Amino acid sequence: MRSNDLRPWPVSPRPFADEAFGSWLGRVASRYQLSVAQIWEFHRLGEFPTLANTGWVLFPPLSEGALLTLSSFARLGPHRLARIQTPSKWMSDRPHLVYCFRCLVLNPVDIADPRWKRIWLDTNVAACEVHGITLEQFPAAIARRARNMDRLLILVSKYRQKLQIA
Repeated sequence: MRSNDLRPWPVSPRPFADEAFGSWLGRVASRYQLSVAQIWEFHRLGEFPTLANTGWVLFPPLSEGALLTLSSFARLGPHRLARIQTPSKWMSDRPHLVYCFRCLVLNPVDIADPRWKRIWLDTNVAACEVHGITLEQFPAAIARRARNMDRLLILVSKYRQKLQIA
């Protein structure tokens, strides 16, 4: 069966304007209780991209064909996914990911849908633009173990508990 023979997803999380592409794909994978790699493979999107040491959170830019196919499954215009792609210049291995925990878990657009902000993938960003606080760090090695967004949130919470961050 070709990818264009498959039906659109019954439920498709919409990408948030400030969300990273990997976060959106991770939320889709969570919705169907799959890993990001399984979503990619099932939909025959071609060879799975080489990921940085942070795993799918820092997802490389997609080809136009892959964007069109994913847009079709999600019933979105391809421009919606193109806008949240990771810029090529941000693609690099790094020792950690940075994030604002409050922004991560308290998404003002949809409180039930935490998302990883695209701006957190820019290595020049050190503070939260909403809360004005220094961004927290999360080891890249831990992020790489996450299968999807739900699992990433669990790992972030466990890491914070280990550090005893309130």
